[in-house]
Amino acid sequence: MTEFNKFFAPDSLALIGASNDPRKWGFRILGNIILGGYQGRVYPINPTKEEILGKKVYKSLADVPESPDLAVIVVPPPAIVDAVKDCIDKGIKAAVVITAGFAEIGERGAALQAEIVVEAKKGGLRLIGPNCFGLVSPYQKLYSQMPPVYPPAGSLALVSQSGNVGATIARRAMLLNFGISRMVSTGNEADLHTEDFMEFLGTDDKTKVILSYVEGFKNGRRFFEVAKEVTKRKPLIMIKVGETEAGASAARSHTASLSGADNVFEGICRQTGIVRVHNINELMNVGYGFLCNPLPKGRRVAITTLGGGWGVLAADACAKLGLQVVKLSEEVLKELDSFLPGWWTRNNPVDLVAGDADVQIRVIETLARYEQADSVIALGVPFPMIWRSPMPLTEDERKKKIQDVIDHYVRVFQQIKDISVRYDKPVIIAAELFFPTVFSHLEREIKCAIAANNSFCYTMPDEAAMVLRSMVRYSEYLKRAE
Repeated sequence: MTEFNKFFAPDSLALIGASNDPRKWGFRILGNIILGGYQGRVYPINPTKEEILGKKVYKSLADVPESPDLAVIVVPPPAIVDAVKDCIDKGIKAAVVITAGFAEIGERGAALQAEIVVEAKKGGLRLIGPNCFGLVSPYQKLYSQMPPVYPPAGSLALVSQSGNVGATIARRAMLLNFGISRMVSTGNEADLHTEDFMEFLGTDDKTKVILSYVEGFKNGRRFFEVAKEVTKRKPLIMIKVGETEAGASAARSHTASLSGADNVFEGICRQTGIVRVHNINELMNVGYGFLCNPLPKGRRVAITTLGGGWGVLAADACAKLGLQVVKLSEEVLKELDSFLPGWWTRNNPVDLVAGDADVQIRVIETLARYEQADSVIALGVPFPMIWRSPMPLTEDERKKKIQDVIDHYVRVFQQIKDISVRYDKPVIIAAELFFPTVFSHLEREIKCAIAANNSFCYTMPDEAAMVLRSMVRYSEYLKRAE
């Protein structure tokens, strides 16, 4: 078993600092491990307790009947060095130090952190943290982290120096029914760094897209070399904070990170193919784009829209971002003429002039088939003709109408997905999932339902353009790298 498998697929773990006090992390983390459904052997360590949350408690790590694959440590800072030595004596090779109060608080904490690393290296123990929220590995039902967040298994991986940023991203993915392959909070990175986990995830068969939040680098040269190799295999999308002095100062006091010059990181992104984003919304949106679509082969885009205004907004956004809104050939125009109303504008963007879902699908397929278009942006999805009844609905009638709405969108998104696969081109969809007001609360349910088919719907035209531009840049980087 490799050191990273011991972190993400342990057969057994010890929780050093387990507690029966619900206010303490030693209680909450044990609760998360149990509630998450972890099937491995769990050994809570506490010198004064006999049982916590139904688990037998061991007074010391030496009393545990085996050498656990993983140790999760939540004892106070003065006890950390002894806990690390106990792990080494027990033969443990992987540990997560969740406790804070180290380099991020100043020289005294930095000295204690350095002592921990020295001891760990002597014994061949690899460390995550300190000052982190833990790790999550949903394929193993392992949720050894502080917040009660239990994302399902999926293909998005997350490496975050910040625990609460990581938890926010996981919650947002869960709300839309997207799963996580691995998630780790690296904290102060006293031993293992962001690039170490990137390297592992680059070869991890459970991971298709890597998301990352980073505040600074301990070894910029190694980060550069690892990123250059990882991006040849899968997309790496990153938020790098500390663009301003205020942000850099906050990073120093948060994880003791030196942010470095922002223009240097921009250069690293250009040279390694990292897709840089600047906020959590962009991180998630771009991640879904890569997860749900094939890569575009060029910058040429065709746009279809339910209304003219959205089409104009998308055309402007695409042009500003360096995408080419292609001119449609006479052959394509004639094909569209055959089923669109005579008053359509005969231009790209293609305005459906209030066409229904069947018309939209025909337009999208026509544009996807067009050899001069590398991708399609589809704006709006016609809503089903399910109107509010003039008579009050029974509960059964209401449930049926709701299910009919969901089924309609699932069917349309699946048809669009099939076109994308058939022509090996991304079809980026942005729409208000609009239908009668009585059903307006269903938008999240619809997004969850379409996510089951690996589809995603953006909210606004500029989001679709931004995601497509990110995918184009990455595709162009891969061509240069070859």
